[in-house]
Amino acid sequence: MMIEPKQKTKNNFLNELQKSEIEDLAEYIANEYSPKGAINLEGIAENNGITFSYGNYKDAFDGLLEHSFGNFHIYINIDRLEHGYTERARFTFAHELGHYFLDNHRNALAQGLAPSHPSFTGFISENLVERQADYFASCLLLPKTRIKIDCFKRKFEFKLIQELSKKYQTSITATALRYSSIGCSPIMVAYCMNNSIKWYWKTTEFPFWVLKFGKSKVPENTAAGEYFSKNRRYTTAEIVYAEDWFDVKFDRDRERQFLEHCVYGTNGSVLSIVWEK
Repeated sequence: MMIEPKQKTKNNFLNELQKSEIEDLAEYIANEYSPKGAINLEGIAENNGITFSYGNYKDAFDGLLEHSFGNFHIYINIDRLEHGYTERARFTFAHELGHYFLDNHRNALAQGLAPSHPSFTGFISENLVERQADYFASCLLLPKTRIKIDCFKRKFEFKLIQELSKKYQTSITATALRYSSIGCSPIMVAYCMNNSIKWYWKTTEFPFWVLKFGKSKVPENTAAGEYFSKNRRYTTAEIVYAEDWFDVKFDRDRERQFLEHCVYGTNGSVLSIVWEK
């Protein structure tokens, strides 16, 4: 369900206050209704009187939250999500729960201030409330306290993202993004398409903040850049240098070594995960 805001967010993600409030809410719900292991989304819905169904709706939406006569119902489109228990379907279900648990979303729908509209999930929307629901979904599926326990005293490697993804039944993209937002280790996650960076996220401890070309272009001497310029795919993490990805101010930092692991999407996209070697 998409509620049209009065204005769109100018930034890729939410401000720190919004993130903190959404994260706290999602953590509370996870602990209240599904305190161990992977989150039981259907159980959360049932405990809150939300009905749900999985159906065939072609390309109409990924998910939708509908309000009718005081009741809420979640629709999950298995035409786009394959079946109800894929990682994408779970994220979509959690996204629609976000529209329910976020007060302004639920109230707008219940009071008829916003109609039910289709959601296309996965951090692709520029709509503020859709980004809020996406962030809620990532926080609900990957609760901060549990992830910190899983990652305690572990050095970052791509294998860790894979392990968390499997344990919590979430996509590599959602898992990497959530890991970076929690800040367990300094990493950067960048989503690239058509040789430009659609969004990127870094932990606060990451040593560099300014990208070499901003978001306008993927730097050529990176693993992601070589995919777009040479159609080259890497199966392991590749060594890159600070000056390859970032606008480096000091000469001493130019050849600092980083590792970059790329995950290639079926739609020509590349998810790039970068961390210092």
